[in-house]
Amino acid sequence: MNGLRAALMAQRSLRYQVIFGLWAVTISTALRFGMDGVLPQGFPFLTFFPAVMLSLVFGSIRCGIAVAVVCGLIAWFWFIEPAGQFGLTHGAFLAIGFYMLITTTDVLFITAAVWALRELDVSRVKAHELAQSRSLMFSELQHRVSNNLATIAALLRLQSKKTKDEGARRALTASQARIKSISRLQRRLHSVDIQTVDAAEYLREVLQDTLDVAKLEKPVDMKIQADPLVVPNDVAVPLGLIASELMMNSIEHGAMLDRPIAIKVILRSIAPSETGLIEATLEMHDDGPGLPDGFDLAQAESLGLSVASQFATSLDGELTLTTGASGGTVACLRFRVGANSAEKPEPDAMDKVAASGAAIGKMPQAG
Repeated sequence: MNGLRAALMAQRSLRYQVIFGLWAVTISTALRFGMDGVLPQGFPFLTFFPAVMLSLVFGSIRCGIAVAVVCGLIAWFWFIEPAGQFGLTHGAFLAIGFYMLITTTDVLFITAAVWALRELDVSRVKAHELAQSRSLMFSELQHRVSNNLATIAALLRLQSKKTKDEGARRALTASQARIKSISRLQRRLHSVDIQTVDAAEYLREVLQDTLDVAKLEKPVDMKIQADPLVVPNDVAVPLGLIASELMMNSIEHGAMLDRPIAIKVILRSIAPSETGLIEATLEMHDDGPGLPDGFDLAQAESLGLSVASQFATSLDGELTLTTGASGGTVACLRFRVGANSAEKPEPDAMDKVAASGAAIGKMPQAG
C-alpha cells in the first residue's frame, strides 16, 4: 500500500513519462500480436488494459491517457474486424465504446486517488504544524505558570520576613512551601508527552521535593517501600499533593522533637478486582508526638490536613489518621485506580480536582 501511494504521488519528468509510455505501448502490442492466434475473437483490448493502468500509476495521468488513446487506435486498426482499417461496424462501435468506458473509469479513479492523497498530505502537514504549535504554546503556558508560582512564593517569603507574629510567620512559610511543592508537581506532570507515571518513583521525587522546600534544620530519615503501580496523570496530581501535605504535617510536628525525624512511607497495590480496579493504599508513619485525644479529621483546623482530605475526595478515596501502635501518627490513604492506566482519564477527573480546590478556598480560616 505504501509503495502504491509513493508511485501515485511521485513527480516524474516528461522524458520518463514518454519512455514509459512508449514501452507500455510496445510491450502490450507485442503481447497482443503474440496471443492473436490463441485468443478467440472478441478480446481486442486484452493486453492494453494493464498497459493503461500501469501508465496511470507509474507514469502520470497524462501518460496514461496518451497510452490509452494510442493503444485504442492500435487495437481498432489491427484487432477489430475488419482488420487493417479503421472500420466502424456495429461490433467495432460496441468494442470501442466498452474500451473507452473502462479506460475513462481508470483515469477518473486514479485521478481521484491522487487528489485524495494530496489532500491527505496537506492535512497531515497542517496537523503536524498544529501539534507543534500546540506543544510550543503548552510549554510556554507551563513556563508562565511556573514563573507565576515562583513569584507568589517569593512574595510570601518577603512577607514572612517582615511579619513579627510567630504564628503568622509559620503560616506564611508553610504556604510558601506548599506553593513550591505545587510548582514542582506542575513541572513534573503537566507535559503533553506524559499520560501515566510510575507511582513509586513519582512519590520518591515528590517527597524529596517536599523535604527540599521545607529547609529543615534537622535531618529526616525517610524510608519508602512501594509496590509497582502505574497511575494516570489525573490520579498522580492529587496523589502527589496528598503525599506532600502529609509529609509537611509530619515534619511540622517532628520539628518540635529533640531528635531526628523518622518517616516511613508504604505504597501497596492489590491485583485488579472483578470491577477492573486496583485497590491501593498509601501509608505514612512518623515518630512524632501522635494525635491528640479526641482527634477528628473532619474537624481538624490544620490547613494541610484539610487540603489532603479534600484531594482524597477527588480520588474517590478515603484518608484516615490514627495513632501508631508504638506512638507517632499513621496516615492512610485508600484509593482505586483503573487496571489499564494507559487508557484515557475520565473526562471529569480534573474537574474533581478543580472542585476540591474550590472547596478548599471556601473553608474557614485554619490554624
